[in-house]
Amino acid sequence: MRPPRPPRALQTNPPAQSRAAGAPLAAERWRSACREGSGRVRPLAVEGAMVGGEAAAAVEELISGVRRATDFAEQFRSYSESEKQWKARMEFILRHLPDYRDPPDGGGRLDQLLSLSMVWANHLFLGCSYNKDLLDKVMEMADGIEVEDLPQFTTRSELMKKK
Repeated sequence: MRPPRPPRALQTNPPAQSRAAGAPLAAERWRSACREGSGRVRPLAVEGAMVGGEAAAAVEELISGVRRATDFAEQFRSYSESEKQWKARMEFILRHLPDYRDPPDGGGRLDQLLSLSMVWANHLFLGCSYNKDLLDKVMEMADGIEVEDLPQFTTRSELMKKK
């Protein structure tokens, strides 16, 4: 089990901006890790082959981009989440982050993604129930995310049927 994190005010590297103001910028930094200035995705190989230092540089760049994405997502971790819950929710967030970037005027798209990730995690790990349309949406978004050893829940109506 990991040690508890200090409150944000006591962390050694407090964010320069508030979360609401900094999230779009952080998301843009994350996306720019994978793109060139022209907006095109960088090719990892020139005509299908890399030699020596080019391959090592491409691998290092890929690892660096993954680290930045993980660091960006880490700011949204709840103190009460277990490692298993966080890993699943982080995968959900990172998978859909490009589709939920905040527009320049705000808009709260990132907040919507974080809320959807919490709905999915609460349903999966805590057995919370939500509106059918909402659950259908988050389950579709989470399609393909593998989570092992999920808890099994029995509803009140299922218990009453057994009597």
